[in-house]
Amino acid sequence: MRHDGTGLEVQIHNISGTGLLLESDVKLAAGDRIEIELPHAGDITAVVIWASGRLFGCQFEGPVSPATLSAVELKSAIDAAPAIDPAPTVDGDPVEPVIDEAAPEGMHGVQEIQALIDYRREQIARDLGIGADRVRIVVEF
Repeated sequence: MRHDGTGLEVQIHNISGTGLLLESDVKLAAGDRIEIELPHAGDITAVVIWASGRLFGCQFEGPVSPATLSAVELKSAIDAAPAIDPAPTVDGDPVEPVIDEAAPEGMHGVQEIQALIDYRREQIARDLGIGADRVRIVVEF
């Protein structure tokens, strides 16, 4: 929430002990102060350092503990609805990913997933005003 008490709905893309990258429909500007509720830490104040479209880079006013960062990671893993679930193994056959029906239409193969990653890389690079070669996306499953 903003310091005036206005609530915001955001998606946190990246978080560290000193700040975070968030996405929101709400227009924020450099210098805006917001409060982010984090597990085991409560409300943490952050200052918007830069804004680019729907993306905002924020710096915490104080450090966030490694325990809080671990709790955030665990909570996001629990809350996330994976688009790809492992298939059960049958007599030692290799496990192939099974695409969840909730996955975006057309995103049902490795090439399509790579195309989606490449598309998002380009979007992020454009929003940040940097070359796509400077954006790295890691997918672990």
